[in-house]
Amino acid sequence: MKKTFIITSLTLALVLAGCSEKPYIDAPGDNSHNLDSIPTVADPDPTPDPDGVAVPENAITVNEAVNIGKKLASQQVTDQEYYIKGWITRFDETQRGKADFEDKFKQYGNDYVYLSARQDGQGSKEFYCYRILGKNGAALPDHEALQIGDFVVVKCKITNYNGIIENNGTCATYSSSNPHFNEVFPPFPGCPEPGEGEISVNRAKEICDSIGAGKTTSETYKIRAVVVSVTDKTLGSYGNMTFNISSDGDVTATCYRLFYKSANNKFTNINQVMVGDTVLVNAKIQNYNGTCEPVQGFIEQSTNPNF
Repeated sequence: MKKTFIITSLTLALVLAGCSEKPYIDAPGDNSHNLDSIPTVADPDPTPDPDGVAVPENAITVNEAVNIGKKLASQQVTDQEYYIKGWITRFDETQRGKADFEDKFKQYGNDYVYLSARQDGQGSKEFYCYRILGKNGAALPDHEALQIGDFVVVKCKITNYNGIIENNGTCATYSSSNPHFNEVFPPFPGCPEPGEGEISVNRAKEICDSIGAGKTTSETYKIRAVVVSVTDKTLGSYGNMTFNISSDGDVTATCYRLFYKSANNKFTNINQVMVGDTVLVNAKIQNYNGTCEPVQGFIEQSTNPNF
């Protein structure tokens, strides 16, 4: 005997509900199952950008950045970096109030600030810049470089850190309305085109992305670039240096513990690598959690007079 199935209106509703897209819930982490359930729309009411500050066309506001972060599960990180524009409205006084804050500032040159989409901070969400640095990831030289009231553009990945929407990894200040910031971080001087057998940092980044996180190329590359920041304060016993390079003033790579003129040959003076040097780096390329790092190599050529 054939069995007869009766589909009631309630059963049909449950079936249809199970097939439909789950709705967006406005709380951190609730949408990790469906990151595209709400579109990222333009902020309807940001404070206008001030004149004279370099703002990339694809920069997003603080409110847009927070909306992206809210779609992430706790401690999830966006795949891409974003330019985020906003106003510094306050510092993280909890971090600044720690006994060792000033010592760490002198050592690492980073700070803790909150950005708002509006200059007065009213009606805006906040984006937390954790350990924010200067241009191209360089250390901040002093507390005058970032101040409350500054309009800044930062570059970083976005994460939901237990409900706080903030940067993941390096948070570099791309541009600022602060005159002192622009004095200590001059414009990118430009870089020569790569010669035969050489590549740019942009190409190195493409190679880095293609090999995947945690991987290192077996091949070495010659990378033509300009030093945009030096992260080592001292050479240490190994005599190698860590610094950031760029070929266009935008895309950067972190040269990790490279040597002088040949493999394992030590630097003898920190002035042998300085901001503004045009260099030819000979190294393998490592993907360190999405960061492009020339490693296991050395500076082959440099315009530095101390080189």
